[in-house]
Amino acid sequence: MRMKMMLALLAGTLFGVPTHAADMADVDNAAATPPMGWNPWNAFRTEVTEAKILAVAKKLKSSGLAAAGYRYVNVDDGWWLARRADGRILVRTSMFPSAATPDGRTSLKPFVDRLHAMGLKAGLYTDIGRNICSQAWDPSSPNLPAGARAEREVGSMDFQRQDMQLMFGELGIDYLKVDACGMADYAPDRRHVRDGTYRELGPFIVRHRPEQGDAAKVEALYASLAAEIAAVRPRGDYMLSICTWGEADAANWAGKYGQLWRTSPDIRATWESMLSSFDTAERRALYAGPGRWNDPDMLQIGNGEFGAGRLVEARAHLSLWAILGAPLLLGYDLTRSPDSLIAIAGNREAIAIDQDPAGNQGITVSRDGDAQVIVKALRERGAKAVALVNRGNRPLTVSVPLHRLRLRPGVAVRDVWGGRSERLEGDTVTRRLGPRETALLRVTGMPLAGVHLTEMTGRIRVLEDGRAGRRVDPAWVPAQVNAAPSGEPLVLAGERHDDGLGVLGNSRLQVALDSRFRTFRATVGPLDAGTTATFRVLGDGKVLAERAVAAPAGLDVPVAGVRLLELVVEEQGKAGPPVLAAWAQARLE
Repeated sequence: MRMKMMLALLAGTLFGVPTHAADMADVDNAAATPPMGWNPWNAFRTEVTEAKILAVAKKLKSSGLAAAGYRYVNVDDGWWLARRADGRILVRTSMFPSAATPDGRTSLKPFVDRLHAMGLKAGLYTDIGRNICSQAWDPSSPNLPAGARAEREVGSMDFQRQDMQLMFGELGIDYLKVDACGMADYAPDRRHVRDGTYRELGPFIVRHRPEQGDAAKVEALYASLAAEIAAVRPRGDYMLSICTWGEADAANWAGKYGQLWRTSPDIRATWESMLSSFDTAERRALYAGPGRWNDPDMLQIGNGEFGAGRLVEARAHLSLWAILGAPLLLGYDLTRSPDSLIAIAGNREAIAIDQDPAGNQGITVSRDGDAQVIVKALRERGAKAVALVNRGNRPLTVSVPLHRLRLRPGVAVRDVWGGRSERLEGDTVTRRLGPRETALLRVTGMPLAGVHLTEMTGRIRVLEDGRAGRRVDPAWVPAQVNAAPSGEPLVLAGERHDDGLGVLGNSRLQVALDSRFRTFRATVGPLDAGTTATFRVLGDGKVLAERAVAAPAGLDVPVAGVRLLELVVEEQGKAGPPVLAAWAQARLE
């Protein structure tokens, strides 16, 4: 179903060709674009009530934010009271009065139904382990699970089938965030384990020390949870948010099971934290696309350095999430929001960039100190979203030549935040930016010949990333745009290539072409001297070209009629570290 959905989406978005209803009749596209909504954690942590959540839901409706796309209303940690002996989770009725039932079983169904009646979607929270994050990190919270130790084990481990039948079946939720503190924070040396408050588990995640964890164990638990959800909701009309904070290699495997996954630790309401979270997702464009989204965490608009007195930073924050194609989940008390912040969160042009149906993630085309240029190819042929970013605290000028946008001179430039349009004279887009300012632009014009793979990342899937059976530096991204997996530039025999894909040996990428191109061209080769790799191009499973190279070589491969292209790199008789290889200037004509 996931692949079927992707093919249907790609067929309708490659060059702005409309997707007809008949093409989508049997495809659920709940995650065709990144989810948008609200989560109470950054505003209330565990001290939330049904009344507070419903008040925010009403504000989403009255402010126009729901109409703009913010439809998921997600309950985070703190909603549970205990797990009964029969395994059923009891709801904290002091928080959710409507959950009280005559038989004492409790149910969030009335609350979920209330949200659905408002035209909104309902989300819930659990943990992949036995215990949850608040039990480890918020010991003074008034809303921790109560009862004996077994009753306080409200995480999904050992209860996956029962919990998913409850949440997705009986309650009818639309979104589930699955945290992973239960796999990380209940090691035998933790005080709350030593004193017997909670049972020991793992740790299978050791933060910032992946070599000490067990990523395979974590992946297996998420895989089984996803299977249980699919058994209850085979239509796939839901969101599964995998939250391991960039740990356990999840960014490399989570797209097999969930629709979005965290790439970073929890975001804080500071400029530095926001940029750090953004950076963890920005390098992973090849892992995102329709139905699968990198998640640098919830928006901090309205909080801390992105509050009502910091509108420049708030606009920059939304701009960066939009250019990524990241989930847009607000996290502040909307009932107290000034109109200025509502206007930023609800900017329809910024949202349209985030929700563009082509599903391409923005990629960095230049970075010079605090000046960064990020470009996102949009569905409309010749349309690019461009973020000119000043990451620093001093004014600076940021520019990008049109050839880096793959556009010819004579473009139209629309300023998303300024609300102005102009015809550009010349061949460079330039803005003078104040401290921490981002200019978010929509640039349209005549494209240069051919379509580079870096312009169609939403149509690329990493089928094999080359990590299997060997240790790879955890800081590396196995498949990157415009960089090697190590993050270094793409340099073949001394020549730097500013456009292309950097991969590990023994990797396999799939590109959806939908029979729309005639030729695939690229310059290929290993990035390290003295190594050899075989580059293989397949079309719909048939080998179209194969070449073993130790030095840069050109490929010119006919692909007429091909629907699915595969790009394979195999290492040749090399022990030790993996081969780093490049598909430089990879393009379709």
